[in-house]
Amino acid sequence: MKFGLRNIRRLVAAAGHPERAFPSIHVAGTNGKGSTSAFLASIFREAGCRVGLYTSPHLVRFTERIRINGVEMPEERLVAYARLLRPAIEECGATFFEATTCIAFCYFADEGVDIGVIETGLGGRLDATNVLTPLVSVVTNIAMEHTEYLGATIGAITREKGGIIKKGIPVVTGSRDARALSVLRRIAFRRGSHLHRAAMLVDIVRRKDDDRAVRVSTSGMKIPRCVPGLPGNYQLENASLAVATVEVLRRSPAMMRMFPGLNAAAVRRGLARVRRHTGLQGRMQEIARGTRFLMDVAHNPHAMEALVGEIRAMKRPPRAAVFGVMKDKDYGPMIDMLGSVVPEIIAVAPRMKRALPARELVRAGLQRGARIRLGGRVARGVAIALKTAGSGPILITGSHYVVGEALHAVFGESA
Repeated sequence: MKFGLRNIRRLVAAAGHPERAFPSIHVAGTNGKGSTSAFLASIFREAGCRVGLYTSPHLVRFTERIRINGVEMPEERLVAYARLLRPAIEECGATFFEATTCIAFCYFADEGVDIGVIETGLGGRLDATNVLTPLVSVVTNIAMEHTEYLGATIGAITREKGGIIKKGIPVVTGSRDARALSVLRRIAFRRGSHLHRAAMLVDIVRRKDDDRAVRVSTSGMKIPRCVPGLPGNYQLENASLAVATVEVLRRSPAMMRMFPGLNAAAVRRGLARVRRHTGLQGRMQEIARGTRFLMDVAHNPHAMEALVGEIRAMKRPPRAAVFGVMKDKDYGPMIDMLGSVVPEIIAVAPRMKRALPARELVRAGLQRGARIRLGGRVARGVAIALKTAGSGPILITGSHYVVGEALHAVFGESA
């Protein structure tokens, strides 16, 4: 990991500045970036656009990160770009993420996408994706995470996330935190950018006649009924932010000339078909293989709080949780919250250096009074959960990498 824009600027310059070849939407924030990006990509696809979607990390295959209209980048194209860019990558000492970002930009440019939806990797101000000049910047929410890189306060983290705000470019946020909003307002004011709050632009409420469906309204659109393709009340926040972003673009005559199909029908279908259009996995995702599995990539206390809230409302909650985290996470509160809704936690560690060893997770859990046992690797943890849970549902959570290994090792997803 190497913060700063020097390398990526040299790399995209060597590649002929592919990031300038397509209009884009740039998405930063603590949680919900992937879901918000997916909702946006799905809406634009329903508007008749050819949409590039760049997200991270991947769950099973690297090519999940780079998609056009939901189709992953072909491996042979990835190899070709890597070979082509290798001299420039080595010359400037680019990191893995910097090289990946440049490859995604080259692919989207060469394929002539109508719009690219680009998710930041970490932070924003010094993130490799921040060489973009987007049509609109999006900040999902701000919570305490990656404090060793982004700062130890909400204000410091917001300054890093808000670093994607560009001069004169509108910014839309889903944050409700007063401290974060204050910082975002100051950044937007200094850069002559209009800050829009999603909560002030969009109203999404559950319908009384069908709790799966919602009613969506803005000043310019009325959608009496829609069933979002990603379940969970917290996904309504992400859907609302995506709709607010569309609403801001629709207010510009120039944007409507560029995207004439960006209407209420496209929004309704885009929200509903998000998983089909983007391949997004691991967000309150249910998979039945005899046993019912619930997979969610909640990887910090803020995300775990939202997940636990959904579990509390379930008629048939999970009987066991397969749980693993990265070393840099604040996993103590996550253990407490998870332990309040499942009878047993099975600690695992995905196969990567950043993963917290499962034994350390067990030790921390026992110190906090949790019902936790050692699982080891993810596949073994799932096997233990199958015996523990009986016929009850099993939750797999704590990290993108835990969910990814479960999909690969247990459900036969190809790597």
